[in-house]
Amino acid sequence: MREVQWPADAKSLNSDWQLRAAAPDLIIGAGHHLHKPMLRTRWHLGGRCVVLMRPSLPTFLFDLALVPEHDRVWVSHNVEPTLGMLSPSQVSESDPQRGVVLLGGLSKHFHWSNDDVARQVHKIVLEAPRQQWQIIDSRRTPNELREHLQLPDYAKYVHWRDTQPSWLTHQLSRSSATWVTPDSASMVYEALSFSGQVGVIELGAKRRNNKLANGIRRLHALGYVGLSAKGPLSQQNLNAVALAEHRRCAKLIMQRWFSALLKQDERLSNHGGDAK
Repeated sequence: MREVQWPADAKSLNSDWQLRAAAPDLIIGAGHHLHKPMLRTRWHLGGRCVVLMRPSLPTFLFDLALVPEHDRVWVSHNVEPTLGMLSPSQVSESDPQRGVVLLGGLSKHFHWSNDDVARQVHKIVLEAPRQQWQIIDSRRTPNELREHLQLPDYAKYVHWRDTQPSWLTHQLSRSSATWVTPDSASMVYEALSFSGQVGVIELGAKRRNNKLANGIRRLHALGYVGLSAKGPLSQQNLNAVALAEHRRCAKLIMQRWFSALLKQDERLSNHGGDAK
């Protein structure tokens, strides 16, 4: 597999096109600025083009578009709806004494109230006093929110500037209960990629037809996330398995274009089993 950074690798791509380099099997990318480079690469070198989002160009230009359901794209033969944004699931063992609250902030999708958010955070941590809580803010979190939080000794406020890039991933992998504000879909689905239970701190939607709010309702109906109004996560009968849409989509791609490789792997697995 070769990873291409755009536009840094544009020069080397041009060289490949001129030399008629070996065709890639798959060209996978996300980000509107990558749509045209992906299509140009397929035009010159061949391969299949898979976009991991709702594209800004017509979907028929791509071989496959993996689009979150809440983006409401017309489903055709080359569009596969996904339950939220794709995020790789993490094999981890959660600690029943650890909890995390992830705070977003001002957004175009939800009304934000420091008083309301602080009230819900207080309720969450007070209902689970045996856990050590970390309340983690983000770039969009209003500075004034911290003044509204009166946290007990077992809850610690962490400013995002005081953390390293891999620190949050480590905290999520250990947390048995993770609460997230719904204004950031990426935070919600990243939290769902770990083994701990996930809850959503409820905010009022600015529009009735709000795609992020619709996505949260769908996740709640399927038992993937709890809601702050319904009490501790341990009492909400949630799924115990981490969301793994990326595995389902990878299998779909293999079945669609590389079924021979799947059959080869199956034969090797069966042979190995017989040898035992």
